[in-house]
Amino acid sequence: MTGKQRILPKREPRGQDFSGKTPSPDEREPCSLRRVRAFLLVMVTLILVARPLFPSEGADLGDDVTPTMLVFGTVLIGIVFSLGRSVWRVKLQSVDLALLGTVVWLALAALRAVHSGTARPAINMLWVWVGYYVLWQLIRQLNLTDRERRAILAGMAALSVGVASYGLYQYFVELPHLRAGYQTRRTELLHELGWDDLLEDPVGLAQFENRLFSREPLATFALTNSLAGFLLPWSLVFLAAIVGNVKSLFDTSIETPSLLSPSRPHNTRQDGRLCKPTRRLAWAALGVSILGMVGLLCCLVLTKSRSAYIALACGLAVLLATGISLRGKVARRMVIVIMVLLALAFGVATATRGLDWQVLSEATKSLGYRWQYWQATTSMIADHPLLGCGPGNFRYAYTRYKLPEASEEISDPHNFLLEVVATGGIPAGAFFLLAIGLTLWHLKHSRSAWGLSSSAGSPPSSTVPLAGVSGKTVFHSRDQLWAIAMGWVLAWPAGYWLGLLSSAPQDLTFLLVGLPTAALVGLGLWPWIQAGPLVPGIVAAAIAAISINWLAAGGLTFPGVAGSFWLLWVLATDFPTDYSGKQPPTENQPSTRWSHRLQQLTAPEGFSVTLPTWAGLAILVFFGLVLAAFYITAYSPVLQARGLLSQATVARRFSIDRAKQFCRLAAEADPWAFEPWMRLVELWQAEGPTPPAKTGESFHSKPEVADLTTFLQKANRPSPQERAKELDSYAAALLQRAPNHHAASWILALAYQQLFRETNDRRALARAVSFARRAIELYPHQARYHAGLAELLRTIGDPDGAKKAAKTALWLHTITPHADRKLPDETVQFLEKLSQTP
Repeated sequence: MTGKQRILPKREPRGQDFSGKTPSPDEREPCSLRRVRAFLLVMVTLILVARPLFPSEGADLGDDVTPTMLVFGTVLIGIVFSLGRSVWRVKLQSVDLALLGTVVWLALAALRAVHSGTARPAINMLWVWVGYYVLWQLIRQLNLTDRERRAILAGMAALSVGVASYGLYQYFVELPHLRAGYQTRRTELLHELGWDDLLEDPVGLAQFENRLFSREPLATFALTNSLAGFLLPWSLVFLAAIVGNVKSLFDTSIETPSLLSPSRPHNTRQDGRLCKPTRRLAWAALGVSILGMVGLLCCLVLTKSRSAYIALACGLAVLLATGISLRGKVARRMVIVIMVLLALAFGVATATRGLDWQVLSEATKSLGYRWQYWQATTSMIADHPLLGCGPGNFRYAYTRYKLPEASEEISDPHNFLLEVVATGGIPAGAFFLLAIGLTLWHLKHSRSAWGLSSSAGSPPSSTVPLAGVSGKTVFHSRDQLWAIAMGWVLAWPAGYWLGLLSSAPQDLTFLLVGLPTAALVGLGLWPWIQAGPLVPGIVAAAIAAISINWLAAGGLTFPGVAGSFWLLWVLATDFPTDYSGKQPPTENQPSTRWSHRLQQLTAPEGFSVTLPTWAGLAILVFFGLVLAAFYITAYSPVLQARGLLSQATVARRFSIDRAKQFCRLAAEADPWAFEPWMRLVELWQAEGPTPPAKTGESFHSKPEVADLTTFLQKANRPSPQERAKELDSYAAALLQRAPNHHAASWILALAYQQLFRETNDRRALARAVSFARRAIELYPHQARYHAGLAELLRTIGDPDGAKKAAKTALWLHTITPHADRKLPDETVQFLEKLSQTP
């Protein structure tokens, strides 16, 4: 045909997934599918990067509801705009089903905990686990190309440097300034922070001061171990990227694309060396990366996390043993340089007194504490082998098994495997271990397949084989790095906004300090993103490091830390595999042959299944119902109740009645929450004629005189009969929502003891004794509870019981090696006198 010819649009090929990949290079992928995929890449990157930018250790209290809503909303939008565009294809592996089994079993454990344990944390952690799995599947179905994988990993590595720079800023500038201000104006500073109650709580004030005057940085996390757990895997990925960039500078056999024009495959002279402009940019990028690595290692060392030190050494060993990019003379020299930098980081930490001999000398003591945690957790598992104590309920169930000499009430067992078994039961742990084993099997098959397939150590980034399709069939894809970059940039302000909706809002300091540093490091990693090596050994080293750290520190249920683990895990299962000459399963055979599908599923590569249009509609309806359930049970009630309780805290300074109104509204907004009812009990106590004892105080301690405002408020307090009826309603509602919470029973014991003082009603005293016994049943090794029970039994006329409780309290006081667990001197004198009474 001569002259101009009209090019007719081609029909979409069947079997195309929503990533927009087409079977042949000459066919154009639909613009709509490219946009949907770009939107999904933006949102996935935003969620992964934003989660570590605000504290998420309180996920059981609802700190992760907003990121989880972003995950669900992203998937729902992607499904809606993908319907009718193409035939759906879904990638599945056996590890996907193993993880699904884990989540389903944890869901069953959470439903049981809603009825028999503390409901609100169980519901929140159920949705955290569902969010983990949905994000896992979303990343898998995107069919990321090699460059996109490296771009996401480089973005997370750059994020870790930004977080580390903020941690260093805290260590050298922010925290010293805050300590100096606290010493000169303690009351004003606590008032500005909204923590006036600490002035009346000696135990809470001591804990706050211990954290304030500790020298470990926290950055955007609430715990030092969480910061170390986040920095750890990305330091290894960052190291591998730096070594890859070094090899590209010195190894003339590697073809390096232009930094500014990736489409130009060669940017070298005839002798194989890089031309001057590119070489200068490469050296500048390398210098920025090395400086970022130094800051990252310094912050990691300053955390004083012993488990992180050990995990870092193990990760380096795995990286050296399996990482193709770390082999050769240049790489070995680079590793030596990194070792020198690591030693320098230890030296700087020691010189600034951020690291001392106690880090090593107290290692045995720290391990002893963890052994106590693990012993108690093992006993808990033995009592609840099938469904565990329920997600989010570990902190409430642990006190029943806590050893008398143990240090603190922990929220997790400091071991991620024990945490899964303790909260979900042995079946959940078995599914989880099966998923880990299948991942290791996949990595074993991937190693030889990715040996030396290209000069950079990885297959060409322009093609990606699709699971379930013959190895001869290759799907060409266009990288959408701009979407990943956009999501990375938007994640920083999004992290600030998400933090405002959490229980620990952050100021803009982390944004002003961390973002410029992270952006500069991200630009320095551009050569690695374009043509760097990404072998299974790099991902395996990062996963090994974070897993070893979690064996002694925990962190699986902290989304800010765990997001890195899930990202690395899903990428570890997505490497092409080597079948040792065997032809991988194809989908030419009929899909009705389930034995063939099972054979595909058990293969390391998994398979890809085509879904009809009606299946897509069914998935849309199902996911819409899931999203509605999440909104009704978690998102809306948690955020509404949190806002109302914040207003109650402010109103408490001026009017108890106004504060009670806000608490009642919070209880109506969140019918599963126990905190509004505990606040109401505390406010009820504040309205009484005498201020109540704080939680954990002995009963015989005398309160001080209230201020004039409180006196005027008490002048119009209700009658004793009305107060008794009000307290009964609070007690019923609180016990219904937190039957296994020892503090809830104890605060009710204090309230009914106060009611007895007001009315001299023996029934109130009997209820106080009943709630005190219940608190001791839930926390048998709390010395203050036994001391309070001894005082109650003496008042009710049971001298033998009072003497027994006093002796138990003194025994617990004697055997505990922790000063914060000791009883006050006046309480000890009272108990000794009571125990010696004939």
